[in-house]
Amino acid sequence: MNIKQYKPFLLVSIISVLALLIHKTIFLLFAPNHLESEFVYSLPELYCIFFLLSAFILLILIKISQINMTNVGFIFILLTTFKMGVAYVFLKPILKSNLPNASIEKINFLLVFLLFLTIETCITIRIINPKKQ
Repeated sequence: MNIKQYKPFLLVSIISVLALLIHKTIFLLFAPNHLESEFVYSLPELYCIFFLLSAFILLILIKISQINMTNVGFIFILLTTFKMGVAYVFLKPILKSNLPNASIEKINFLLVFLLFLTIETCITIRIINPKKQ
């Protein structure tokens, strides 16, 4: 087992913790105190959901890259589509919510989704096109 291959998990972990801390700080500084308590999913729950999905995707991509490098891109597209479906299932209660701050929660959900999608895409590019690191 090559430990360097699993470096993406550490990278995703660090970035997600930093992003969560920044996101929470912005909420503490600029949002009313009760705002997050009205959300369907708290910020840590959102980050945890998307971290687990990203870790799952990266684990599969690393395993696929060891077997057949030419299929990594296709598998990434397939898994990202699956992730979008799972994200929609989690988004449905937010979309059905009639709370006054539902639009803020929708924006938070989209931002967290896009953050993790960006991280996964960058790491997948590194897996597909390994440079001398």
